[in-house]
Amino acid sequence: MRHLIALTFLFLASCASYDPASIVMEPRAKAQTRSEIAFMSQFFQDIQPRSFAVKRELCGLVGVNAAGDCVGTEPVVCRASSCLPPDPRSTEFTVLASYHTHGAWHPQYLTEVPSFSDIRTDIEDGTDGYLATPGGRFWYIDARNKVARQICGEGCLPRDPGFRRDPAFPVQNSYTLDELRQF
Repeated sequence: MRHLIALTFLFLASCASYDPASIVMEPRAKAQTRSEIAFMSQFFQDIQPRSFAVKRELCGLVGVNAAGDCVGTEPVVCRASSCLPPDPRSTEFTVLASYHTHGAWHPQYLTEVPSFSDIRTDIEDGTDGYLATPGGRFWYIDARNKVARQICGEGCLPRDPGFRRDPAFPVQNSYTLDELRQF
C-alpha cells in the first residue's frame, strides 16, 4: 500500500511540474490557406446554431483529403464547457486542426476567448485549432507558436441570441499561452 501511495504522489508531483510551453511540435502538415479558413468559417456558420440550441460545445477535426479538399469530421456533442474531438487516427484525411464551439453564452464562463485548456490541449495533441464563440468570434489557435489570434471579431459568425458582452472584459485580438493562464 505504501508503494502505491508513493507512486501516486510521484505521479501527481510530475504532473504539477508539467508545462505545455515546453512542448516542441512537428511542423504543420500543410500551411494554413485562405481556403481552409473559408471552409472553417462556413463550417462554423452551419454548426453554431446547433451548439446554441443544445447549450453544449461541439468539436471535431478538420484537414485535407487525398484530393486536396478541406474536410471535417461530424461534430461531437460534448459538455457545456469542454469537448474531446475524435482520435485523429480514425480519420481518412490529413488532420490540420481541431475545431470547437464554446456553446451558448453563460455568465459563469469566459466564453469569448480560448481557454488555457483549449490551447494546452491543441499543443498536447500536436495540432492547431479553430474556435467559434457565442459572441460570433472566430479564433485560430497556433499551437506551434503557442498563441491564439482572432480571425474576425464579434458577430462575424452566428451569435447566440442570449449573448451578453462583458464590459469588464475587453477581448484582445490575440493571447499567448502565458496570458491565458490567468483566466
